[in-house]
Amino acid sequence: MTAGFVGFYGMATTKVQRCNRRGLIAVTLALIVLIWIMPKNLILHRRYSVQRLGEMSTALQNQEKARMVPSTDRCTEKQHVVFLKIHKCGSSTVKGILLSYAKSHRLAIASPKYGSAGFCNQRCIYPPFQKELMEIPNSQPNILLHHMVYNERGLKEVFPQDTFYVTIIREPFAAFKSYFSYYNLQKRHKINSSNPVRYFLEHHDNYKTVANNTFAAEFGFHNPIGKKDFSSIIRYIDSKFQLVMITEYFDESLVLMKRYLCWKLEDLLYEVHNLRRYSYKDEHDESTIRLHRNWSSFNYAIYDFFNQTLWRKIQEQGGSFFRDLHSFRSMLKSGNVRKPLTIDRNKQKVCNGRATKVNFY
Repeated sequence: MTAGFVGFYGMATTKVQRCNRRGLIAVTLALIVLIWIMPKNLILHRRYSVQRLGEMSTALQNQEKARMVPSTDRCTEKQHVVFLKIHKCGSSTVKGILLSYAKSHRLAIASPKYGSAGFCNQRCIYPPFQKELMEIPNSQPNILLHHMVYNERGLKEVFPQDTFYVTIIREPFAAFKSYFSYYNLQKRHKINSSNPVRYFLEHHDNYKTVANNTFAAEFGFHNPIGKKDFSSIIRYIDSKFQLVMITEYFDESLVLMKRYLCWKLEDLLYEVHNLRRYSYKDEHDESTIRLHRNWSSFNYAIYDFFNQTLWRKIQEQGGSFFRDLHSFRSMLKSGNVRKPLTIDRNKQKVCNGRATKVNFY
């Protein structure tokens, strides 16, 4: 009996061991399968995640592009432009560029009836722009680019709703010094001083002049009541002009205008000629600038606002703007491309040439 029990026990033990071995083999195989499958799942998950991130990035880029002004290869050139030419801000350079474009594209140009000062003389004391003061071409005019006092109602009588309104302003003290020199205020007011600009600012109440807030005058606002008035007027100007260029950032302003108008970089090429020199051009005395800021506070408010606005609009363009800017400056330096028509200022006509020759005071 004992021998039988031992034999039975041995057989039972052998079966248990076999079961254990089978279980161990099964567990081992399961682990091998898991180890083989899991990395693939992780890789697939990672690939899916990367794909989703790529899709999200593309969507965001498309949203950004949708906010940007279309480039010239994706939009139609705009050919209705009103340029408010403000005195002593480099506006003659912009006028030359626009005039070259108009001539080369055979556009109708609106002109004042009574010569270049028909809309506004150096003091802008003429009434606001009126249709009656303008020589209207047989067809509807495309472009207006003269000194004038801005008048929304009068301009809308002549130009269609899709017209692009643009102007240019300059750091106010620099603009004033250029104005002071160009109109020879020292001689006109018989100022005998080694520093005529400072003397004028210290005694400005003695002189009849509108040289303090020239920007505001040409926008149609001569006598704002106070700083609260400044804010509302500036908001109004901002709502009516799609672009206010800044002389100190001339190339940046031109490239931005090119994008808004869907023009080509070649349409903007220019050369600067006849730079004016005068003894106080580089005058940067802080106390003199403070005198001018107090006297021309409206001009400074306009400049500060639109300087910030220009850079906000540039940032909205994205990185492609700066690629355009780099290309534009390279084209200006190269001199190898065909440039716009030449403005012959003495004969007031346009002729074929290499560059736009204009005054830049």
